[in-house]
Amino acid sequence: MIALPWAPLAFLLADRYRDGLSQRFACYPDSIRRLMASSRPIWIHAASVGEVRSAEPLVRELKARAPTRRVLVSTFTATGHRVARAIPGVDAAIYLPLDLAWIVRHALNTFHPSLLVIIETEIWPNLLRAAFRRGIPIVLLSGRLSERALARYSILRAFFRRVLRCFTALGMQSPGDAARIVQLGAEATRVTVVGSLKYAARHTDGREPTSGSVRDHGRQWVVAGSLHRGEEEILLKALKSARTRFPKLSLVLAPRHPERFDEVEQLLIKSPFAFQRKSRIAAQQYFAHDVLLLDTVGELPEFFAAGDIAFVGGSLVDAGGHNALEPARLQKPILFGPHMTNFESIAEEMKRSGAAIEVRDAEELANALVDLLSDAGERRRMGDSAEQIASANGAALAQNLQLVERYL
Repeated sequence: MIALPWAPLAFLLADRYRDGLSQRFACYPDSIRRLMASSRPIWIHAASVGEVRSAEPLVRELKARAPTRRVLVSTFTATGHRVARAIPGVDAAIYLPLDLAWIVRHALNTFHPSLLVIIETEIWPNLLRAAFRRGIPIVLLSGRLSERALARYSILRAFFRRVLRCFTALGMQSPGDAARIVQLGAEATRVTVVGSLKYAARHTDGREPTSGSVRDHGRQWVVAGSLHRGEEEILLKALKSARTRFPKLSLVLAPRHPERFDEVEQLLIKSPFAFQRKSRIAAQQYFAHDVLLLDTVGELPEFFAAGDIAFVGGSLVDAGGHNALEPARLQKPILFGPHMTNFESIAEEMKRSGAAIEVRDAEELANALVDLLSDAGERRRMGDSAEQIASANGAALAQNLQLVERYL
């Protein structure tokens, strides 16, 4: 995401961004201030859950190399904040300060970071300018910029050129991302291709959701993760259609944002399906209903591991898609919609190799489900192909880490 100068104030209108309000104005608890005092921490900004998980292996390796070095992680969302706090090696997690000059100056005065690392393409102009003027190295890791985003931001190319020149180094996911960021105004000599940290993110070992859960093996499960508003209706329509061929087909729905859990529950109440919320039942009942609403944070990989087919959300509606590598590592056949612009290169590679199928609507989704459920061999072939793609890109962590270590 590239943020326009006025974007930080938008969170005041949305409940999901109101957590940590004082920290967004650079007012931090004494415990964090004391912990960071005189430590010159590495400040890593990872906007939400996906970026935080991408940063986890980076934090792990940085701590292995320099155990006494403090690591500060900032996030924009509350869910990202909760996940960041639980990562081993993160000394403190904070909310990103509002991108207003006086606020970011106060944050930088508080922490005096030795290095500012931005995960993916988050551009906060005042923060970048203030850090640049203080001589703090600024490194972009796992950067991405789609063709669509480039066209949108090119309207303000002169503005972005000035802001992008604040980066000491820009590590992009692919040659296409690198070319586009240069076209937007970054200096070509500062741009390198380092791959995506999402390839390096730690994942479940393949166990089911909890050691005590009992899966009903008479059912087949589609696990749909990181869903946005409008996608649950499409999935439920596809489920109804596919169940004419596979009556015991069931569905896990995992909304991307926790504030939508109650909203999705109301949708399920009006549906013809028996459902339960994961937080309200024992593990033995997780797989006992037509639909399970996954209303917890951080457990999606384990449910992907337990499912037969994975659907990647944010892709049937125009939300840019989400990370298909989590189910890929778990050897799952993958479905997603046409809106995967945030993961364009990964999505295209998966489609070319036959690891994933793109579907445009409920009818195509139902047809794909029926085809895959009718052919266990094809499911295994797709899953194997997906896992090979994820494994083949394991060098991304080393490349991103090497770029960071130049400026420590």
